[in-house]
Amino acid sequence: MGPTKHGGVGAVRSGGPLTLVSMEVRKLKGSSFWWMAMGMVALVSLWSGFALMDRAGDNPATRTVTLAQGDVYELVGLLAPILAALLTSRLAVMETRGRMDLKWRSLGQGESGLFLAKLAVAGTALSLVFVVPLAWTPLAASAMGFESSGGLPSLMLAPALVAFLSCMAVTAVQLMLSMTIGKQAVGLGVGVIAGLVGSGLGPLNVAQAGWLFPAGVSSAASPFLVTATPDGFARMTLVANPWALVLAGLVACIVWTGVSAFVIMVKESHR
Repeated sequence: MGPTKHGGVGAVRSGGPLTLVSMEVRKLKGSSFWWMAMGMVALVSLWSGFALMDRAGDNPATRTVTLAQGDVYELVGLLAPILAALLTSRLAVMETRGRMDLKWRSLGQGESGLFLAKLAVAGTALSLVFVVPLAWTPLAASAMGFESSGGLPSLMLAPALVAFLSCMAVTAVQLMLSMTIGKQAVGLGVGVIAGLVGSGLGPLNVAQAGWLFPAGVSSAASPFLVTATPDGFARMTLVANPWALVLAGLVACIVWTGVSAFVIMVKESHR
């Protein structure tokens, strides 16, 4: 038995967060969860590649590294809630199908600990879907001769960090829904609606409203500043202090993770 290899019941009860995460990863070994995650990374990276090639043949005024990076970043608000719903739903289905939830409970492991372990796995998997293309797009655009108006390290790191924190916040809420609501279609429906609303905040010039819900964090904490050039084209630059937005995104991530964990604890106390 898996838990016996780690010292039996006592090991599972006394295992720290890293132990739970390690066991969660091993439990998912060979499962469709990782195929889903890798497929998502490939899909978003492929879309990013096509978008970059299309921008390379566009007006010279729009061939900038920042605009190429912004193309990928805009996907976070739209796709993160939907993809998070798919990944967390898969985790919940696997947990109940093999009656793993009952096995963990019999070993004295509470749902709050499992929630954090699953969040670490699912949140990291989701963030890679966007962090990977956010990392290589500026490098590819720079190599293709795109104009750069700022430091490449900051342009690569700041959007990737905000995307990571946004993904963790969205995953926390979607995971909470998957663990508390039996019908997984509810979480998916919430993810679709949240993605549509979150991605529309920027174009509607109400990005600050994104602080009110996790799917809007990427819009509210966007490190990009969009202006119009005299010839009518969009101009995108990195804000003067993107690290303040990264810090704000961290606070939002902690808040939404705390709220989700609290709901799980309340459910556990009423079991």
